[in-house]
Amino acid sequence: MSSPGHGRTWPLVGRAAELDDLDDLLATAAGGQGVTVLLEGEAGVGKSSLVDALRGSARLLDVQLSTARASSMRPWPFAVLSDALLQSPSRTPLEIELAGLLDAFYAAPTVPDDEIVRAGAMFADLLRKRGAARPWALVLDDVHESDAASLDVLHELAHEGALHNALVILTMRPVPYRPELAAVVAAWTRAGARHLELRPLSGRATVELAEHLVGGPVGPSLRGTLATTGGNPRFVADVVRTARSSGALVTTEGVHDATGSVWLVPLDEVVRRRIEYLGNDVLVLLGQASVLGTSFVMTDLAMLAQEPVADCWRTLRHGLAAGVVRARGDRLVFGHDLVRAALYNGLPPDERRALHARAAVALSEAGAPAQIVSIHLDRAR
Repeated sequence: MSSPGHGRTWPLVGRAAELDDLDDLLATAAGGQGVTVLLEGEAGVGKSSLVDALRGSARLLDVQLSTARASSMRPWPFAVLSDALLQSPSRTPLEIELAGLLDAFYAAPTVPDDEIVRAGAMFADLLRKRGAARPWALVLDDVHESDAASLDVLHELAHEGALHNALVILTMRPVPYRPELAAVVAAWTRAGARHLELRPLSGRATVELAEHLVGGPVGPSLRGTLATTGGNPRFVADVVRTARSSGALVTTEGVHDATGSVWLVPLDEVVRRRIEYLGNDVLVLLGQASVLGTSFVMTDLAMLAQEPVADCWRTLRHGLAAGVVRARGDRLVFGHDLVRAALYNGLPPDERRALHARAAVALSEAGAPAQIVSIHLDRAR
């Protein structure tokens, strides 16, 4: 099944267990019990594709499904709740009154605080009553980008527990960090919400997804690039799409493969755009870390960046939360070598050589093998 819109055009593969879990929870809600799910995962891992696949199950179980996707481009009050709850042509008196109130909000230059409070109370009441007649499901996608007023309503309702007759799914990625979202997550956790972390695809599922996208088996060169995606479906789709648009995707005896290396330059540009949301400070430090390889020790990075270790940790915590780097004992590892390569190749040549020279000194002082130090010295020339 494909996930339409928002740039997600890949089939849902490798998610049978997670989909079974959500189907079970939907059946629980259909039986009259309220359930809340906090679905978290890195950008592009397929959260929206997974919840979109619930549509068929909802129809079979006769569960009304209301969905909306939050967007930082639409920050006005109650935007995501309005999209989810007020789009039906057959509205209740409460919905009609609430829609009129919002129309007045959006037409006015400023909105009084007491009117915001009034609308929030009406949305909360609407959510409480929605399950009176029949079970329903509410999916709010990308709530890390939600407007503050909608988050306030969700926070208030968390103190009352799960909504009656409802499955509520809030999807989010861990960064950018927002205190108001953290408060919502904490409140719903205390209310017994289920946490579901969507992890990257396995190696087999990564290849299967690529085969769906190209329409057949993939060859060794393309498999090699796919292995650097870290199992992120969006990166898999980016690899296939860029190879095709660059004319590098060829088919020989039914096997689809990528030829040459020219297409990797636009692929690097696509990947760098994908991670811009991390912010410049994080990207600069990760670019410096890319010089050290696919894994690195924080003290070595601090010497390379000429910053205190504590400051480097403070900056990289967003990269850790996003899954771009992962902790492995006393070292950090790039979660996707595709990202590491894109950051490394994006460094200006003079800066890259200077970083290799500093890396040679830092690693030598840390006792690294001579051959490793020599590699950095060679690349510094």
